[in-house]
Amino acid sequence: MFAARTNQLPVLSGAFPSDPDAYSLLPPSTVSSFTKHPTPLKVFRRDASSSPPAQLFKDHEPNKPLPTNRWYQNLLVGIDGGLTDAHKTYTIPYIIDAMFSNIVPPSAKTKARGIRVHSPNVAPSGDKIVQLTYDAGAGVGLGVNTAPSSSFEPADIYNVKADPSPLQLIVEWKKIYKSWFTETYDRIFSHPNNDLLMQIPIIRGSPYQTVHFFEGAIPFFTSTNVPFTDPYTPTDFTVKLDDDEIDLNCVMTTNTSVVVPSRRGEKSEAQQQFTLLHSETTLRRPSSKYVSVHFAGSDATWIVFLSRPLDLSCRVVDPKDYVPPPPSTPGVPPPPPSINFELFSSSPLSTPATLRVALANNCTTGINVQFCERSKPRDKSDFIRVLKEHSAVMPGSDAAVQYTFPTLTKYDSDAEEVTVHFNWSPVTMAGDNFTSNAPLSIPKTELLTYALPHHVDNMEAMVGSSNGKTGHCTPTLHGPACLVMGGNWAMRESLSRASFYAPRPPRAEHVNILAESLRKDIKFRIPANYMKGAGDTYFSGKILAKLSRILLVAQELRDLAHEADSDNLHNMDKEHKHIVEACASAHLPSDKEMNEAISHLRSGVTIWLNGSAQAPFVYDEKWGGMVNCGCTYDDVTQSCSNNAPTDCPGLTDPGQNFGHGYYNDHHFHHGYHIYAAATVAKFDSDWGREYFEPVLSLIRDIANPSSKDKYFPQFRHKDWFLGSSWASGIGLINGGPYPNGRNQESSSESIAAYEAMVLYGNVMYEIWGGDKSVTQNNNKDAQTAASIRDMSRLLLATELRSADRYWHVRKKVNRIYPKEYTPLVVGMLWSMMAQFQTWFGADAFLAYGIQLMPLTPISEQRDEVKWANEMYPVFKESCDSSQVCQDQGWAVLLRGIQATIGDVDGAINEVLELKDDVYVSAGGNGQSRTNTIWYISTRPYVELKVDDSGDDVDENTTDDDEVWVENPCDDCSHEVCTGSLNKCSTLDAPFLCTEGSSIGGCSPVPWELGNFCNNCCMLKADC
Repeated sequence: MFAARTNQLPVLSGAFPSDPDAYSLLPPSTVSSFTKHPTPLKVFRRDASSSPPAQLFKDHEPNKPLPTNRWYQNLLVGIDGGLTDAHKTYTIPYIIDAMFSNIVPPSAKTKARGIRVHSPNVAPSGDKIVQLTYDAGAGVGLGVNTAPSSSFEPADIYNVKADPSPLQLIVEWKKIYKSWFTETYDRIFSHPNNDLLMQIPIIRGSPYQTVHFFEGAIPFFTSTNVPFTDPYTPTDFTVKLDDDEIDLNCVMTTNTSVVVPSRRGEKSEAQQQFTLLHSETTLRRPSSKYVSVHFAGSDATWIVFLSRPLDLSCRVVDPKDYVPPPPSTPGVPPPPPSINFELFSSSPLSTPATLRVALANNCTTGINVQFCERSKPRDKSDFIRVLKEHSAVMPGSDAAVQYTFPTLTKYDSDAEEVTVHFNWSPVTMAGDNFTSNAPLSIPKTELLTYALPHHVDNMEAMVGSSNGKTGHCTPTLHGPACLVMGGNWAMRESLSRASFYAPRPPRAEHVNILAESLRKDIKFRIPANYMKGAGDTYFSGKILAKLSRILLVAQELRDLAHEADSDNLHNMDKEHKHIVEACASAHLPSDKEMNEAISHLRSGVTIWLNGSAQAPFVYDEKWGGMVNCGCTYDDVTQSCSNNAPTDCPGLTDPGQNFGHGYYNDHHFHHGYHIYAAATVAKFDSDWGREYFEPVLSLIRDIANPSSKDKYFPQFRHKDWFLGSSWASGIGLINGGPYPNGRNQESSSESIAAYEAMVLYGNVMYEIWGGDKSVTQNNNKDAQTAASIRDMSRLLLATELRSADRYWHVRKKVNRIYPKEYTPLVVGMLWSMMAQFQTWFGADAFLAYGIQLMPLTPISEQRDEVKWANEMYPVFKESCDSSQVCQDQGWAVLLRGIQATIGDVDGAINEVLELKDDVYVSAGGNGQSRTNTIWYISTRPYVELKVDDSGDDVDENTTDDDEVWVENPCDDCSHEVCTGSLNKCSTLDAPFLCTEGSSIGGCSPVPWELGNFCNNCCMLKADC
């Protein structure tokens, strides 16, 4: 399952740039109706309640764009009321929260600050929710305090280090110095060049949580649990030191911390590490040592790795002194848990040190009912060995996502693959650049990072980074995450093509039906309020894209009809000739009708781009984004009653315009508008040139690729680690972040947004002169258009692949979620939850439908046929049982899937029975009868596998180019069950590799037999 692609040459280190040029350096613009030149958007100064928390971004340049939709956004919003357990993020595999800043360890003589680290469980809740759950008491705390005599203490809140990256967020606690006037601590008395006390990189995929401590810090490691004790000596709490596993005795006390006395007599090097080093001649070992603690309550063993020798103290609170918290009050957060175990530095640090903590075993003795099977302990000795071997290597502060960026030629625009790199920029705990010593060879000890299923699908070795598997995996919300060795991941992405048209024209037998529908739909007119920019940007965008698709279908048929006059008619293949002849004989929209529709669409798109909309776009300089002012809509006048742009309800009410003013769903909204702009530009190149800069502003807002753009953050929505996007922005619930983190509902609308950008780049590339303009005249606009096209193909490809993995659910093959989750789609994916629901209802047809809109050419790449075969019967059952599905237009999307699985004629007949008003309702208002028929008619020929009665799919029937991945692992034999290889958990990773380089490796999914595992078996509960 970790087979590297061997048919590709290794990617050379350094062969990939990381920061392409900006699409534009101008401020976000409109086009003045008087000068016809770009004019900067009006700047709206949002109030403090929704502005970036000033204390978090003290070190950032003023008005520098900030992230609004990143995977760690919960740590950046809603802190005015204090830090809560909702201020957390899922790094995979850990959940990290900032709640510790509300907890003071008993040993702390001053304020303590830090984080908590939790190892979550993937838990089904009924048959429609999968959620990450964790016992807060089973987690551990990492943090800092200072000595009572110190002139400083930790700041109340962390700072965010400038320029957070897609792969990590670095938070820092600064020193607050005591005022000699007031004897109180004041930030203004900090020393700017020496005020860092603690720095915590929160990074994707790391099996370790790292904390850097600086001069004056007293590091600590805590838990609400106490270490395991011998039942015969219940007051003898111990932790293990180093490879010699020497005990460090923790003294039980009720009030003060007790420094562990040094042992007398002969001491090993391991023991010397934990005694205060008074003498310069004392031996210091440059390699990292560690402390291992097995907690009794959670049965979890955690290891703390140290960058250098420290004098440690260990303290356990007497259980008899424990006072339980008072009963919780509904709606009131529970009080923070007490700290019952501490391991801390006996004195303030004189030089920096680094601690890294890792969960080594969550079933050490077999007593944890959540993680243990049949009360048996889990042998994690090999996993612990791997953790120890790689503990000194960690991601650098400049870890980044990099990618090949094609040169600007037509040949490269047809390129099929791009390599995406996660350059972890590894360093050692001593701070060395890990790759600089041997850039053309693989280091002996490489970085260790968890990879998700979609990573390992396409991962390959490269020079300087083996990217090899270890055989150790852990369950996550996104399927099994498996440890990979390598400091620079290389993943091949097959780029997605995008076109206004399907790979094949409509079928000849459907041309007359299409033409009849076009005669009506070509006269479709955008509602009057949207024509003056009054209303929301989401539904207005869908309406604009709707008319765009009608025009594009009409033009396709007209172009086909013109082929009848071609001299090549007699050379055409029979099928295509029939299509051409059918179009030539059909009654298609006239030039006049086309021009009128184009003119109408142009006006409808322009109103949002020229600054004259009643609900105009404005620029938010606080976060750095293009937000809509909002509209207080008057139903009588069909206008906005607020005085824009000075009165912007969209920036004060998160419920306005679906939260657009709070950075919700920008890619959904803007994607539809960009699609319409691409269509207008296709028909009117002069308009395309004139409005190039305003459309660029829409694109830059959702997908600016460059740090050189000073107006927008890079890739606002994209989570490069997951491959998908996040829709939720800076909005809060009850004054704090949403407890399940980030979310995205419609994966298909996210895909459509990137499709629109590819199309716009294609159109504008041709308008600006294409290859000739770029190569001969160095036309910057053509270069920009080509960059938009190429980068958007990569954004589209990664979005498609992750949507197929994490939103589309299979019954058997490539299954991500536990078997208890029965739906075949995820309605809403959160950072820490997958649920079969939408924001606007829990009906099954809503959850299925929202993942299928809109129906455009990219939908063919989006909806894999086998998944559609499995999903169609349940979608159909839900839709057939509800008149709402029919009336609100969700049935339109059902018919698209019906055609996808091969029942084209049946889908056409069903569409002809739909009433006209379904195309103005909630589920169908972005669709038209014309586009629906066109989509159905352009589906490839597929053998029909599902009959109209909704029976289950015959899983034994496959296409020639598609095969089911069978489980190659038979049940393990008695010999294996009773032998030394039986160390796998039948609950978490029952598939055991029994032959090959991965022998003894455990996997949650069947091994792919080949390069790394030649044979395997499956461990059962009775093994």
